[in-house]
Amino acid sequence: MSEPVARHYEAPDLIARIEAALADAGTTPETVTAEMLAPVEEFHVGGRPATDALLDAMNIRPAHKALDVGCGTGGTSRHAAARFGCTVEGVDLTESYIRAGRTLTAWLKLDGKVHLHAASALDMPFEAAKFDLAWMFHVGMNIEEKEALFREVFRVLTPGGRFLVYDIMRGEDEATPLTFPVPWSTVPETSFVRPPRDYEAALTAAGFTVAQAEPRRDLADAFFAAAAAQAAAQAAGGPRPPITLALIMGETARQKFQNLKQNYDAGRIVPVAMLCEKPA
Repeated sequence: MSEPVARHYEAPDLIARIEAALADAGTTPETVTAEMLAPVEEFHVGGRPATDALLDAMNIRPAHKALDVGCGTGGTSRHAAARFGCTVEGVDLTESYIRAGRTLTAWLKLDGKVHLHAASALDMPFEAAKFDLAWMFHVGMNIEEKEALFREVFRVLTPGGRFLVYDIMRGEDEATPLTFPVPWSTVPETSFVRPPRDYEAALTAAGFTVAQAEPRRDLADAFFAAAAAQAAAQAAGGPRPPITLALIMGETARQKFQNLKQNYDAGRIVPVAMLCEKPA
């Protein structure tokens, strides 16, 4: 299943797309800032505000070694390293994302803090108990073997290490099939959206204690409201932002986003945050 998932995300020309968008915005790789790249760096519901709200709960310190599971191009890794001073290693199945992420890391001069690896989250290239904390943002929807995923994260965390899961999960309506395509999958065969109780069972079976689990409709509502306001501004003749998630999602970005919101509004999905701990 890993190959179809990787193909869904594969974007060999991603850096060229971003460079063209930067040129449209009147900037260059030498002058770009993390704030300019933020719209394309946070490939999850809620974007950068959600990243800040969720990472705040992890009590991250400069001395910490952090793991970003399914890091994509490494946007959350870079933001955490810049904001908290920690070191971060990220893993992602999509090699073009990792190549692009390393380039973006160099642009933002964070090479010494952020290291990205092309690898499966089910078989990560790290020794046991290497990391003080870990997070994954919108990753589990592509992974059927959730207990195996969580066992691998458990393995590489130190005793007492914290793990944040922020995923799209099934909402109140678990019976109605999702409408596709969506950002994480074009077809149902590569989508493994599950209800929160399945996540909690898999996390517990892997050895974690689940300290907190809550739907984050607040983050989703703010995210969709901001997108609607931006669309209204463009419809009124305002400029189209040159840097958006469409750079990542490609030509079907609009349809994927519309289906995402439709599924959310219908109660079929909801973003859920779970804060877990590996027993000391």
